[in-house]
Amino acid sequence: MFSPDFAPDNVVSMPNHLPPQAIEAEEVVLGGILFDPEAIARVIKILQPEDFYVGSHKNIYQAAVRLHQSQQPTDLLFVTSWLESHGLLHNIGGRNKLASLLNSCVSAVNIDALAELIREKAQLRAVIQTALQMAREAMDAPLTETTATSVIEMGQQKLLELRQLTVPCQMKLMADIIPDVYAEIEASNNGEDAIEVNVPTGFYDLDGVIGGMPFGALTVVGGRGGIGKSTWALDIGIRAAASGLTTAYFALEMSASQMVKKTLSRLAAPHVPADLLFKRNALGESHWNPLAQACADAMALPFWLNDNPVITTSQIKGDLQDIQARCGSVSLVIVDYVQLIEPMRRERGENRVQEIDSILKQLRAIAKQFNCAVLGLAQLKREVDSRSEKRPTKADFRESGGFEQEAAVMLGLYREDYYDKQTTQKGIFEVSVLKSRFSSETTVNLLFDERFGQFKNLAKSNY
Repeated sequence: MFSPDFAPDNVVSMPNHLPPQAIEAEEVVLGGILFDPEAIARVIKILQPEDFYVGSHKNIYQAAVRLHQSQQPTDLLFVTSWLESHGLLHNIGGRNKLASLLNSCVSAVNIDALAELIREKAQLRAVIQTALQMAREAMDAPLTETTATSVIEMGQQKLLELRQLTVPCQMKLMADIIPDVYAEIEASNNGEDAIEVNVPTGFYDLDGVIGGMPFGALTVVGGRGGIGKSTWALDIGIRAAASGLTTAYFALEMSASQMVKKTLSRLAAPHVPADLLFKRNALGESHWNPLAQACADAMALPFWLNDNPVITTSQIKGDLQDIQARCGSVSLVIVDYVQLIEPMRRERGENRVQEIDSILKQLRAIAKQFNCAVLGLAQLKREVDSRSEKRPTKADFRESGGFEQEAAVMLGLYREDYYDKQTTQKGIFEVSVLKSRFSSETTVNLLFDERFGQFKNLAKSNY
């Protein structure tokens, strides 16, 4: 993780301060390994050799690890022999050093807790190293044309890698998981008190098919520009927030002001058409009371907005961590839209397909990391408009096959009146389930009231 041998090249000295370390704990842990032949099996799950601050301690622990891996004892005799055969015995202080370590330990009972302490100090040293690297890059920025954003992204990426290193093994025995899963199934079938295992869209025909947007998974929805993707996603977000689910909307295309105006019209329906909120001196006396009530209702929603048009998945994670710290959790994340997300610095220069594939992988990882539903909007290919059958297919998702690979659910949006103003299907909004890991593929119809950006259920089906 982080080399314990601090050199002037990689660490700026701090007067009267030593880097974080736990030397006494290191001595006791090593003494415990020499004292108790079973101790190494417990410690090896927690510590790597480079986690030790003192260089000689690192070498002694490495000897114990190698002996354990070759199914040999880690007692004083074998560790001494291994170090001697590798020319390290003199470097660590000789036999007297090993004897003093053994004498420092009378029991290996607390060795796990001490190993965790050593690991914690190593992680803190790694954080310091990352911060210092960021400082150096920032100081050198005028000479290298490095931007503040790239320095921050580099630091965020390194800290994320450190965080991943600190997470213990995620492998679990199925037998250990089943009791919790059974309890979850039981809780989700408990009538009115049933817990949610997904975020409902709020449309019973659609939820009857896909069961809602699953926690821990990516749902993507595609449509041509102007078809109503953003308005539909906003409607879903408002419904989720109104039910008490914390929702985060990343609007890369619209401003926060535009989003709020659409929200207020949606909440004030049928009294305040959305277009009036975008015009000068358009509101009359009858509009103000419903608008004020809509403002009060909107202010009570756990609905968060970010309208930064240039954003990376790393920045999305950072915002979600902030929301999680304030609210305890986040249930629904809406990204409008996926192709506008900036690739991370390390991905720039790749072809566009690879960039989008990587972004989609990261969005799916965000869904798992935060155990939330991620709804990613996508612009469909222009070729859709030039063909006779304009209803979307999976192949219409522009620039990447990663949409189908990474998404648990794929939805396509279509309106006949978008293409034919004289159609008898005016106001009918089709949502096609193009892919679902949890259900069949089908199409459901909603009613779209464009004046208020509001979607409504049609006749309820039996599912």
